[in-house]
Amino acid sequence: MEKLDVFRDYIQKIDVLIVDKNPSSRSRLLKIMYDLGCKRNKIFTAGEMSEAEEFIATKDIGIVLSDYFIGGGSGFDLFKLVRQKFPDKKELSLILVTSNISQTAVAKAAEEDVDSFVIKPYTVQSIQENLISTVSSKVKPSDYILKIDQAKALLAMSKIDEALVLLKEAKKMHPKPALAFFYIGQAEYLKDSVDVAKGAYSSGLKFNNIHYKCLLGLFEMFFEQKKYSEAYQVVKKIAKFFPANPDRLAQIVRLAIQTENYDDMQMYYEIFTSLDERTETMVNYIGAGLFVSGKHKLMNKKYDEAVRMFDNIAVSCSEFSKFIRAIICALLEYDQLSAAEKYISRFPAGSDDLEDYLVSEYMIMSKKGEDSSSMAKFGLDIYNKKIRDPQVMKIMVQAMEECKYKKETIENFRLEFQKLWPEEISFLAA
Repeated sequence: MEKLDVFRDYIQKIDVLIVDKNPSSRSRLLKIMYDLGCKRNKIFTAGEMSEAEEFIATKDIGIVLSDYFIGGGSGFDLFKLVRQKFPDKKELSLILVTSNISQTAVAKAAEEDVDSFVIKPYTVQSIQENLISTVSSKVKPSDYILKIDQAKALLAMSKIDEALVLLKEAKKMHPKPALAFFYIGQAEYLKDSVDVAKGAYSSGLKFNNIHYKCLLGLFEMFFEQKKYSEAYQVVKKIAKFFPANPDRLAQIVRLAIQTENYDDMQMYYEIFTSLDERTETMVNYIGAGLFVSGKHKLMNKKYDEAVRMFDNIAVSCSEFSKFIRAIICALLEYDQLSAAEKYISRFPAGSDDLEDYLVSEYMIMSKKGEDSSSMAKFGLDIYNKKIRDPQVMKIMVQAMEECKYKKETIENFRLEFQKLWPEEISFLAA
């Protein structure tokens, strides 16, 4: 049976999904699929992830053509959703459309996650040939892929040794058998042969140094073994080459801080700013990561680099005033008063009566050497707003002592301080 006949027979049975932010691109791909024999009522188009999800939930999707970046995610995120919806559909064809040459290398590396890719600008003939070849090879896969599929089925049944026999045969059937090595790695890891699994993943990466599945296999293995430094080096490479989603980026940021790779935070911030969708959790993670990195720069007297990290927070995480407060307090701790003063203006509008703003203003006043009477009065104003902050109370009580407030009043504040922060022994002993 010829490839074209295989293709046309397949497209009569399934629905086609086209996802691209550009309406004209969607229309062009729709016409190409129609001209190849798809029925118009079986071709569906979407401009972003949320629209695509509706079709995935209700249609019998068999072919997906998606741009690399789409609203609400990436083509990779979309393909993952489709595979989850149709886990047993071996003929499913996922095709990435991109105008970026570097992204084609990523598509090649994402074996099994991307079946083919189309480079813009494309001719009608080139994309038709690509579609026919890709779909027909999925409907009638090569002996190499069939062998791997048989091995995967055995792995699912925990027949690991039998699967390894087939995988070792498969690796001889392809000039660059990175995928076979990935599944060998999976099988060996299931047998607790950690070093052998690592060797298999590494062998796969020799054929393709950014092979997505081999990188992911190595990362997950290192992470489960709590080898966080090794895990981080692998996941850093994944972040560099593959589209990041909020969940993965949050994990990478957390691991970067855990392994003290502070200099990498700028790269993750740039990835963060490229995301179409930024969840509240992701904003919190990136803000915390930037802050810890900035604090580390302060400790090492790299003040300009610290301020660059803090500026990124002020631009992208300013809705969380806790970050601005933390920045100001950190700068004051390292005697960077002029830098700290600049961040007062970065609080969101309407913050003047809120805790983070008031505490920040109070700490700046203290560092500027404001007179004791003003510090005592302002401290009491903050206290009467039911705001409790240990640094504010310390400064306020010391100012009250200097202004000769009643001893019993001061003692009452000290007793409250003891209840709230018993670990502050040095202040209690004053």
